[in-house]
Amino acid sequence: MNLTFAGDGRFWACAFLGLGLPVCLALAWIDLPGETPSALDAFVRLARIAAFLSLGLAALAVATRGRAALFALLCWPASLAAASGPDGLVLALAALAAALLSPRPMTGRYRPARLAGATLAIALVVLARPACAPLAGMLLVPFPPPGRLARTCRERLPLAALALLPALLPALSAASLGTPHPAGAGHGPMALPVPLPGFLSGLWAVALLVPLVALRRGPLPPRAERLWLSGGALLGLWLMVGAQALAPAGGPGGLQIRDLLPLAPMPILAFARGRIGTAAALRWPALLVVLAAALDAVALPMIALRL
Repeated sequence: MNLTFAGDGRFWACAFLGLGLPVCLALAWIDLPGETPSALDAFVRLARIAAFLSLGLAALAVATRGRAALFALLCWPASLAAASGPDGLVLALAALAAALLSPRPMTGRYRPARLAGATLAIALVVLARPACAPLAGMLLVPFPPPGRLARTCRERLPLAALALLPALLPALSAASLGTPHPAGAGHGPMALPVPLPGFLSGLWAVALLVPLVALRRGPLPPRAERLWLSGGALLGLWLMVGAQALAPAGGPGGLQIRDLLPLAPMPILAFARGRIGTAAALRWPALLVVLAAALDAVALPMIALRL
């Protein structure tokens, strides 16, 4: 079954905006006390939600591979719950960086702009979360043919070093890498503040697992790139575990889903398949994530607002 009307970035962007906005707004207000929030607090929350949605829309618009997976990552309930806090911006920037680096091969008139935008996005993520420094490895893919290896290294390695620079600044590395991000900072909810109903959890499991089996059209990236990006994600996980282990006693303990979400664009970029031909067709398994997000858009605001 091919749905030719829904195969481009506009479909995914419109679906993300229409289904993500009500959940973001509802979950942003769930943890507020009964009193009316201050105007400044409301403005900060709305500004962060607007930035999260704008960056997510940009990621879905510029991606050439893996749009369904990026949509699922951005519409994951924990992602939408973090949209009104700083964690949402970190996730959206990481997704945007992966989307900018998705073309295979990385050629064309927009290539310098894509590389510059991805470098800036990764640098901002590393500035906020130094443990996400392995994201800079995305700047080295796609790997060039052997004859252009030296030229590509001269071009890409300085960009990767620039993206890593925020993690190497002594003040930031001492204050941030060894200290976990406080769960309550940023005047916004950082984790899903309401329990996800069992049927929604099951639907998300189906929406994420079925496409892996059913959507097997198009070539995967080379094995070397898959190993490189997967290894980078594991390195980021190791850095996060180390930061938790070095945390002072009494601090927020244990990794949470929100801590791992910024690393998810790396495996998405590693396993996103390329298109066959020029047809922008969308097969039905990819719409399972849209169905899951649609049910979230109805169920989670009702649960959050206790309707």
